[in-house]
Amino acid sequence: MAAFVRPDIKKEVKGINNMQTQKKKDILKDILEKKRNVIDLITEMKNLSGLAIDLGFSALMLQDKKLAEKVKQLADEMDMKQYEIQTECMLAASNPEEALGLTSVIRVASAVADICNAVNSLNNTILEGMPLHPTISEALKTAAINVDYIKVSKNAQIKGNTLEELMKHGVDILGLKRDDVWSYQPKPEEKIRTGDILIISGGKRSLEETRKLNRAKPK
Repeated sequence: MAAFVRPDIKKEVKGINNMQTQKKKDILKDILEKKRNVIDLITEMKNLSGLAIDLGFSALMLQDKKLAEKVKQLADEMDMKQYEIQTECMLAASNPEEALGLTSVIRVASAVADICNAVNSLNNTILEGMPLHPTISEALKTAAINVDYIKVSKNAQIKGNTLEELMKHGVDILGLKRDDVWSYQPKPEEKIRTGDILIISGGKRSLEETRKLNRAKPK
């Protein structure tokens, strides 16, 4: 007996499939018109995966649906990059030996995409409103040494500074939330305001120093 699927869900799934099909057609057209370097594509995938991990980690810490949505978008973009690499490799092989040689490239791309998809799966719990499992919560506390977030306080020493000035203390700015709007990889010249939420990454000492700068100057 076939399982019942709500018509609205069927329509949504069909829309997603149609959109992905059109994207793949656009990718194929672009490949045929202008070939891209596969190494550059893998580098792009690596960068996307790194961003997905950092934002996914932050989304879990903050339980933030907008961040989780961004991770979902990155996972979709990653799938398209993987398809592009697979297509490039198939078109590049002119004989069985070359085809076998290119399988390692496809495997690398697949491994990078798997990492991004795993992060996306974790973040789906946020989008579905599911409580975070205690084991995951504990793991986040243990792992929270490279990524953190701060909410800029009223008397923070960093208030009024640019993000570039803050980065001189050894941290990278992965995201900025202002007035309920997220900016990913914001511009270095952006000035820090009270109430901003900053996702930062860096060494343990750099993160601790940044937390201290978020406090008022000692009198």
